[in-house]
Amino acid sequence: MRKIFACFMLVALLSSTCGYRGYVRWFRPKIEIAELIKAKEEIDSTTNPAKKYLIESNLRDELVGIKSAVVKEVLPSNNIDYNFCVVVEIPYEKGYVECYLYSKNVYEKEDIATLARLQKGKTIINAVGEFNRFFTLLDDAFVKIELINTAITIVGEK
Repeated sequence: MRKIFACFMLVALLSSTCGYRGYVRWFRPKIEIAELIKAKEEIDSTTNPAKKYLIESNLRDELVGIKSAVVKEVLPSNNIDYNFCVVVEIPYEKGYVECYLYSKNVYEKEDIATLARLQKGKTIINAVGEFNRFFTLLDDAFVKIELINTAITIVGEK
C-alpha cells in the first residue's frame, strides 16, 4: 500500500510541476538543424503538394534542438501567443540558418527573466522547441525557421 501511495504522490508531484506538455516532450523524437534543412530541401524539390504537407506535418511532431548558438537579437514578437522572439543564426554549408525562437512556459516570468539576460552578439544558448514553419523574407538567410514553445538555456558568453 505504501508503494502505491508513493507512486501516486510521485505522479501527482510531476504532473503539478511539468504538466502535460512536459510529459509529452520526454517522448517526442528530437532532430538537429541539419536534419531539418534536409527536410526543407526535400520539400523544395518535390512538386506534389500532398507530399510537402506530409513532410511538414511530420516535422511538427518532432522537437528541434539547437546547440551553442549566439543570440543575434531579442525582438518583440510578431506571433500573437508570445511576447518576445529570440533570433539566432546557425552557420550551414549553403549559407546561414536563421531561427526565430518563441519561448513560453507555465512559469512565464522565468522565461522573461531568462530572455532579459540575453545580450545581442554575446550570449550563447541551447534551445529545444517545436517546429512551426519555414518562411522567407527578402534578405541573405538561406533558410528561416520558426520554433514555438522553446525552452532556452543560457550556456555562457562569447
